[in-house]
Amino acid sequence: MTKPTAERPPLLLVVDDKPENLDVVVSYLENAGISLSVALEGEEALALTKELQPDLILWDVLMPGIDGFETCRRLKQEKQTRDIPVIFMSALTETVNKVTGFKVGGVDYITKPLQKKEVLARIQAHLTIRCQQQQLAQQNADLQRLNKNLEAEIARRQQAEAALETADARLSALSEQEAKCWGITAFIGHSTSIMGILEEIRRLQQVDKTNVLVLGESGTGKELVARAIHFGSNRAKGPFVPVNCSAIPSELADAAFFGHVKGAFTGANSNSKGYFEQADGGTLFLDEMGDMPLLLQAKLLRVLEDRKLTPVGGSQAKPFNVRVVAATNATLEAHVAENTFRRDLFFRLAGYAIRLPPLRERKEDIPLLVEHFLSHFVKEMGYAKGKMTPEALEVLQKHDFPGNVLEMKNLIEYALISCGGQAIQPPHLHFMFTTGVSKLTAPSLPKPSAPRRTPVSTSPPIPATASADEPICVSIARSTIANVKGC
Repeated sequence: MTKPTAERPPLLLVVDDKPENLDVVVSYLENAGISLSVALEGEEALALTKELQPDLILWDVLMPGIDGFETCRRLKQEKQTRDIPVIFMSALTETVNKVTGFKVGGVDYITKPLQKKEVLARIQAHLTIRCQQQQLAQQNADLQRLNKNLEAEIARRQQAEAALETADARLSALSEQEAKCWGITAFIGHSTSIMGILEEIRRLQQVDKTNVLVLGESGTGKELVARAIHFGSNRAKGPFVPVNCSAIPSELADAAFFGHVKGAFTGANSNSKGYFEQADGGTLFLDEMGDMPLLLQAKLLRVLEDRKLTPVGGSQAKPFNVRVVAATNATLEAHVAENTFRRDLFFRLAGYAIRLPPLRERKEDIPLLVEHFLSHFVKEMGYAKGKMTPEALEVLQKHDFPGNVLEMKNLIEYALISCGGQAIQPPHLHFMFTTGVSKLTAPSLPKPSAPRRTPVSTSPPIPATASADEPICVSIARSTIANVKGC
């Protein structure tokens, strides 16, 4: 039904079989701001009601044909007209007639002769009620629509939350798996130095804001230490972002580390996150820090001090939450003395420093490393078993491993292929480096009782521990690490 508005005044249908009565009502409403339509009998009134949908009907009771009561009954049976209010007017003053009028659906009853003030007051009152009912119906319809939209949104959010919970569960499982793989159980050995490293890692896992500097030769396991610190800390569910500083061209370094905004330079077609933003909430591992250009060192120092970064081409500084673990195989102290590495950046990075020893300083761990790598490659290559003879093991223990654990890993892989999955003998051991000289062919080894020794480096020993730079997951039960308190 059309709602009355300022542009469309309310419509009143007046039904009476006597034209003089219609004229009286019309005269009453002449200046009342109400549109009028009239009918002289019931059938005509029914047709007009369906066509015009009036806001109110003023209906005479006594008419030829169908009377007012019967006509009202028919109106109330039709969905299209049942809500239109009807006021009866009649000379019948008995209570029974008034009751009948209300029973068939009338909202009011006016007795004749009509009084102008009474007629106007009752019509105005019921038009007001009608308008309020229409407004309420519209509000209810709007509320129902909003409720449906809200229910749909709740269902969508529940699905999203369920998907998020599933994703969180998967992420948690992956984090636990990563933590197990990269945690302290990945370190193989029972030497005093590796036990000390494990204890240092445990302490660093408890404080997840301190920057860490890992020092050690190539192949000693610097990235393994960084991952163990990350995945054993509260940052384990955050990203671990490894970066090789020596592999980044100097002209791209700013954008690589700090990101850039769209249009910052030719080819910058969209915003891009740098390493710091990528690692937000987690750990940024900066490998080969000693090779970083001085200009980039100054910018990195400012970012670490402010804990904010500004992307290339941007003007708004962004805060970040990142723990930095830096690593180098260079002697940074010497670089600082030579003014090729900033002293203030060195101290900013070295909130805590870990020095990893070369394998030659923890040779008691060689048998355990051999056992681990044999087990690893036997599975990978599909051999039934892997074994090394005591003579071959003795040769290994007399080698100084300038490439450290990574060299041993490659050595075991080569030897296992050479022996075809049988027991590894001394001739199967292919040492690539002896006293710094590459041996391009497999050596003809001397007797195990008198093997050649590679001179130990005269550089100062690094008092720490070692492990491979690649993922090494191994059961702690295969070493004596399980005997360490808290492991």
